[in-house]
Amino acid sequence: MKNKDSLSEQAAEMRRQAEDIVRKKAAQSQENLKALSIEEIQQMLHELKVHQIELEMQNEELRTTQAELDAARARYFDFYDLAPVGYLSISEKGLILETNLTTANLLGAVRNALVKQPISRFILKDDQDIYYRYRKQLLETGDPRTCELRMVKMDGTAFWAHLATTAARDTSGATVCRIVLSDITERKRAEEALRTSLMEKEMLLKEVHHRVKNNLAAIMGLLDMQGQMDDKPARTTLTELSARIRSMALVHEQLYHSENFSRIDFQDYIEALMSYLFSSFERSADIRVSVAAKGVQMGLDSAVPCGLLITELVTNALKYAFPADRLRPGGGNCEIAVSMQWDGTTYTLTVADNGVGLPVDLDWKNTKTLGLQLVKMLGQHQLQGRIELDRTGGTTFRLRFEPKVGESVNG
Repeated sequence: MKNKDSLSEQAAEMRRQAEDIVRKKAAQSQENLKALSIEEIQQMLHELKVHQIELEMQNEELRTTQAELDAARARYFDFYDLAPVGYLSISEKGLILETNLTTANLLGAVRNALVKQPISRFILKDDQDIYYRYRKQLLETGDPRTCELRMVKMDGTAFWAHLATTAARDTSGATVCRIVLSDITERKRAEEALRTSLMEKEMLLKEVHHRVKNNLAAIMGLLDMQGQMDDKPARTTLTELSARIRSMALVHEQLYHSENFSRIDFQDYIEALMSYLFSSFERSADIRVSVAAKGVQMGLDSAVPCGLLITELVTNALKYAFPADRLRPGGGNCEIAVSMQWDGTTYTLTVADNGVGLPVDLDWKNTKTLGLQLVKMLGQHQLQGRIELDRTGGTTFRLRFEPKVGESVNG
């Protein structure tokens, strides 16, 4: 309303000035008119009418432009002042030059009272260094930057804020920082709640793995006690059972000592498993073992059956691949090699020995021996993999399988 009243007063003043000019020139105009012919006077009247219409058209355009400016001003008010985030401009000295209403609401202050206030006044004392480093980097590089810190309202209430800042130049060439300010307190609370929940779950998982490991160790202890009997076949069976249980216990032991409770380092796991197997079974020859699984990690759902499968194949090799009374096709040192590869989609497990090999007439997929039945069941059914057997220069089992859906894998 004030703008409209002001415009009306300006128009009235312009009309008064125009009338004064007309009166001053009236006498001169009267004399000039007497010297004009009727045709010239008519032409002048025509020109005046045309000019009057032009003025009316210009006046209409001005009114339209004014209406558009008013609409733009209203849109600017909605876009800037009522934005869901705070906007503020900061001088090179760190003083607030301009803010929108949202910033004032976030800081719990009247907008006009914020002007010329140092922005540092609204930064929590413990986070002042974060802000100064952030501002220093912005002014030095000129690149847009973001940071998260705690701010303080006028009443002393602290809240988490996200700052997105760019540096610009004003009309005088001075540096001005344009800040977009967001309240992220709820997000921070949710993140903290999530962190707490994850810590609790990690502690629970650690306890579960610890108890499973201990329970399996207790079972192994009972089996070892039973294994002291004189019956050699029974003792061998108990040793094999103990090895299978140990392969599972090692997975839980690895997870218990790991920072990541969803997967294990397979190199460490196989090395520990080989050490146990070589110390548990009697051997008729000096056998070398090599392990190649650097950088491969595997989730619990695949690691347990995979460990059992390795246990069966290596146990078979230790028991049958290197008899003292038979020549080996390959000759040389007695060797067992275990490797695991990961190509981003598929695991490839290889267990090979250069021993005497499986009997030529043995159909390993249909054998009645428990060990090879377990290999088939674990590889094809539990791991949903494809098993290949190569009898060249000994025995090589190769298993290719994909991780289970949702299972944690390498990086």
